Amino acid sequence: MSADATSRFSWHGFQEARLPQVPSWVETLGRAGHIAKGVVYFIVGFLAFRVTIGAGGEVGGSRNAIREIGEQPYGKFLLGLVAIGLLGYTAWRWVQAIKDTEGAGTEAKGLVKRTGYAISGIAYLILGCYAGSLSLGFVGGASNGDSSKASFLLDSTPGRIVLGVAGAVTIGVGIYFVVKGYYAKFMTKYQLAEMGDTFRTTALHAGRIGLITRGIAFAIIGFFLAQSAWQGTANGEIAGMGDALSAIAGQMYGRILLGIVGFGLMAYAVHMFLLGCYRRFNVAN
Repeated sequence: MSADATSRFSWHGFQEARLPQVPSWVETLGRAGHIAKGVVYFIVGFLAFRVTIGAGGEVGGSRNAIREIGEQPYGKFLLGLVAIGLLGYTAWRWVQAIKDTEGAGTEAKGLVKRTGYAISGIAYLILGCYAGSLSLGFVGGASNGDSSKASFLLDSTPGRIVLGVAGAVTIGVGIYFVVKGYYAKFMTKYQLAEMGDTFRTTALHAGRIGLITRGIAFAIIGFFLAQSAWQGTANGEIAGMGDALSAIAGQMYGRILLGIVGFGLMAYAVHMFLLGCYRRFNVAN
């Protein structure tokens, strides 16, 4: 009898979810990938927070965080570990989509979720390959941030429509993250019975703060994309996390806001670390 067939533990109204059975290698991929993702987000948040307190540095997104890892002692070795973890997270995302490890189903809502997992996997595949390339010395560390060239989209009406749709979808994803953080349904994915009360409380607060902060950042990115599509000009750049953080820093009380966002992204990293350690997997015996 699988673990999900027995009575499920409940804490503060959150009950452990019923999950489809998966082979043991899926659990290994999922845990390693969550931790690697947490490392990247913690560094992004830390860099933003460091600027806030006047300790130097500059705000940046995930690629900037990857480069920061490479500049540390044993940086290439660390980059290799992060690359392996991110590629593992990519595989985990695709397994989520194909094997339906979350039990999303084949209805329209479930298919949208599973498609989102697959697209997310592509994004982390690119990031993992970038980390691996730096580790092996195939590319240099210098870069112009997280933005990617997209002038070809701005050169035509259909391209601007595509960019506008991408902006609207990104805003929608940001709103989804905020709602997800508020209702904290992610708690049902934890092994609640195996966590102490302190860890459960930390997981709840870190997940809420982290997801809401990440949602706000995504909404800002979506706004940049939609604005570029509407105006037809963005110097050929698509906004990324680094652009969102820079926009926050440029507002009135920007440093305070940037500090709050930096703290929130570090909280999201803690959420990822805890998922890496305590996420539930219904492993087939």
